[in-house]
Amino acid sequence: MTLYELLDRIRQERPSLSAAQQQVAAYVVENYYQIPFLSISALAANIGVSDNTIVKFCVRFGFDKFAQFKEIFSRHVHSELVMFNKVSRENETDDGKSDFFEQSISEDTAAIKTTLQNPRNRENLPKLIEMLGSAKHIYITGGRASSMMASYFANLLRYLGLAVHDVNFGIGDYLDRLTMVKKEDLMIVISLARYTAQVVDAVRQLHSDGIPIVLITDTGLSPMQTYSKLTFSCGSASGYYFPSYAGCLSLIGVICRAAASSRKKDAAEHIRFLEQRLLNHGVFV
Repeated sequence: MTLYELLDRIRQERPSLSAAQQQVAAYVVENYYQIPFLSISALAANIGVSDNTIVKFCVRFGFDKFAQFKEIFSRHVHSELVMFNKVSRENETDDGKSDFFEQSISEDTAAIKTTLQNPRNRENLPKLIEMLGSAKHIYITGGRASSMMASYFANLLRYLGLAVHDVNFGIGDYLDRLTMVKKEDLMIVISLARYTAQVVDAVRQLHSDGIPIVLITDTGLSPMQTYSKLTFSCGSASGYYFPSYAGCLSLIGVICRAAASSRKKDAAEHIRFLEQRLLNHGVFV
């Protein structure tokens, strides 16, 4: 069993667990990266349950001992090299003959295929288009590199005449602006590994406030999955020390195409008006 499969099963079975074991499930999903470094007693103390509750939770998901359960998480941590180690490995193995173009073609193509051929993404697309059409305002946010994709996504949707606001991470009033999001709005979150703690905290708060959340993430390990109404998964695997963003960008393109198709006349009229306004102000050469 992979870590992805285990976390997905925990999310699915969480509603049927006892109250104490639901606490364990929530902690494990949100803090899976900490599990390899915790003893059973430390984990129980962090959650506020007994050691025996942890043991029962492990048995529920097919593990005889906590050590076996922990090993799944440890393997993932060891396989995910930190950026420094990847840089070091790249420098040590690079013989100056690498074909970076071919490597990028291969990895980006794989990321796009993984993303656009994902059955869950295809199933969720019409649901998202319906949510975009019914939301009073649409907010899009992301942390660090994801914030740039959030701004790009927001710009494209505004081109279609939708009331979209990108909430850029890192600005002093980030939390202030998130308080403007209401239940009749929609929050879209772009978050690829490694996940930004402040964005995770913000999404947790928005979920508790009853705000509908759509998550665009990578492998399904995101701690924010438990808070989203819809989740889109993007391929991002890369042998380099930066992930591939091609899958996520392709998904954004697909969503915008579908949104334009659903709006048809309204989108066309807004684009015509906007283009004329931009030309009048000399935006384009």
